[in-house]
Amino acid sequence: MDFLAETIAKLAVTPGQAEELVRGLSEQQLSWKAAPEVFSIRENVLHLRDIDIEGYAKRIRLLLDEPHPSLPDVNGRKLARERNYNAQPVQLALDDLRVSRSGSMQRLRDCFTQDLDRKAEMQGVGTIDLRRLLELWMQHDAGHIADIAELRRAIETGEGPVLAEHQAA
Repeated sequence: MDFLAETIAKLAVTPGQAEELVRGLSEQQLSWKAAPEVFSIRENVLHLRDIDIEGYAKRIRLLLDEPHPSLPDVNGRKLARERNYNAQPVQLALDDLRVSRSGSMQRLRDCFTQDLDRKAEMQGVGTIDLRRLLELWMQHDAGHIADIAELRRAIETGEGPVLAEHQAA
């Protein structure tokens, strides 16, 4: 499998991974923070959605449609504060993430290998090509999925709020 096909395969599964990791958790558990500066599970999911829509989907579109575009930075921490992520519904965010990601993956399926060399200027990074942007996207997803999994593990082992099915007992 080539780089583009492997990348699409990896990026396409993130919405499902996030959905699986939140399944069965209560609203309290979704909003639980291991520390004040750490995102909750809910905040991680909403961050993934917003960075997908306002960051990567937009950057992919610009990079593929324009010659050497300027790609905006997205301040995820600022968005989390301004949008009060911990008060937002998770399922809607998962649905939005799935739709956004599906559109981006279709756009990437329509690419040619030579498109991986297309260049842009990314705010805070400098000159970047599509290949590097996709690598950064995969790293971003992997980091947040790992964070969500770790928070869920903490909840399941009793370090955080107990799982919903155990609350009734």
